[in-house]
Formats: sequence, structure tokens, C-alpha cells
Amino acid sequence: MPATKTPTGGTWPVRFGAAELVRDLDRPAGWMLLVDGTPQSYVDLDDLRHLDFEYVRLLADVIESQFEPDLPLRVVHLGGGACTLPRYLAATRPGSTQVVIEADDLLVEVVRQQLGTQGFRLRVGDGREALTHLAPGTSDVVVGDVFVGAQVPSHLATLEHVAEVAAVLAPGGVYAMNVADSGTLAFARGQAANLAAVFAHAVVLADPGLLRGRRFGNVVLAGSDRPFAVDDLRRVTARSIGRARVEDVRTFLRGARTTTDLAPPVAPLPPASLFES
Repeated sequence: MPATKTPTGGTWPVRFGAAELVRDLDRPAGWMLLVDGTPQSYVDLDDLRHLDFEYVRLLADVIESQFEPDLPLRVVHLGGGACTLPRYLAATRPGSTQVVIEADDLLVEVVRQQLGTQGFRLRVGDGREALTHLAPGTSDVVVGDVFVGAQVPSHLATLEHVAEVAAVLAPGGVYAMNVADSGTLAFARGQAANLAAVFAHAVVLADPGLLRGRRFGNVVLAGSDRPFAVDDLRRVTARSIGRARVEDVRTFLRGARTTTDLAPPVAPLPPASLFES
């Protein structure tokens, strides 16, 4: 699918910092979006199927494993950035109905002007509040990928929020979310506990070194009311990035408890050295 926009690149003040759009010298239509120096998204406008970030590939793997190929889907994306996954699904599943909720109104305008929004609707709003306007049982997929700077907002990391997501999913629907953690993975395990409390089935996907607490990075979790094809996921993720581990969420919990609105968790910050070149 060819590019419909010709970005200029540059830096813009946005609601939660400064957004920078930088061209990839190795891919003519590739662009990296950073906010306050933190890489947020990568998009190749000439090859929307190209997923540069490993965690985005894992989110796509989860979705592809649960639904028949080429089937249009009804997808709600909580968190936008440059909208890499919505563009990917528009290319791989034509006819999909997608809405992206992004809290940063100024960033939304940058994305609209620089990268376009073909194949999805991009709306300004809070991800959790937006769920209240959706009819129950009307979404096949909800994707949670919300960061303010480098942190997941606390109100999107509670048991109550997961229950609200589950309410808008159709039977067989999937909630796939991205979080970041390190060390004992206390934050990620709390999120896993929330999924296990709401969904009959849930999985965790991440780099093995991250799961052993050796570095800071992304953990993808997913829940559904129907089983995940774990063996198929393991084969697919091995082909895509060569090192992801897939676990049933209950083996990952290690006694972690749910996190609630009464005491919402605080997501960890990455080390200052993480994004240094």
C-alpha cells in the first residue's frame, strides 16, 4: 500500500512533551516518532506490514493467531502514537473498522498532518473514558498501548479497567496490551493478575532475558474468553523475532495480586541509559 502522505519531519510541542518525527535513512518511507526522546512508534508508509518494534510484532502475532486470515475486524486501540498497528491491520485485513483513542490532542494533529489516517479513525480522548461510549459486545479486539512519556497511566492498569475492556468485547474477542517492566516484573505480574481475574484464558509474551529480570523492556499480555493457540504462537513468534517466550499467564503470576482503583499501581520508569545511542 503506497504512502498517502509525504512527511516533512521535524519537532513539535505536544500535550505531554515534544514530538519528533525522524526519517529512517535505511528505509525511504520509514519514520520514527519520539516523544521527549522516547521512541514511541515506527511506520513505513510504503510498507505498512513492516513492524519494526518487537512488541508491536508480538501484538500482531496475538491478533493473527486468534482470527482467520484476511477477516475484517472491529478494533479499538487505546493509545495511538503514530498508529503503527492500525495501519498494519488496515493493510492485512481490508475492511476492518478501527478507532484509535489518543489523549494527546496536539500529537493527534501532527500524526494527521504528517502521516495520515487512512484505514482508521483517530480520536482525541482518554482511553478508559472512551470505553464507556462503546456498546457492549461490539469489538473483536481491544489493544492497550498507552504511555505518557515512558509510563503506563495508573488508571489504565487496574482490574476495573480490564473488566470495562472485557465488557465491550464480542464473544471470542481479545484484549492485547503492552506494558514495560524490569527486575522482578512486579508491575507486569500485577497486570497479568488482572487479566487472569477477568478472562478465562491469558498469555504472556516477552524476551526470555526480560522475563529473567535481566533488562527493562516490553511485556505483551493478552486475554480472551477462548483458548489461545499457544503452540502456534510459539512457532510464529520464533519466526518473527527469534527469541520471544510465550507463557500461560498463570505460570507467570508467582502470587501476584490484582491492582485496583482503590490503590492503582505506579508503572516503572526505564533507566536513563535505555535510549542512549
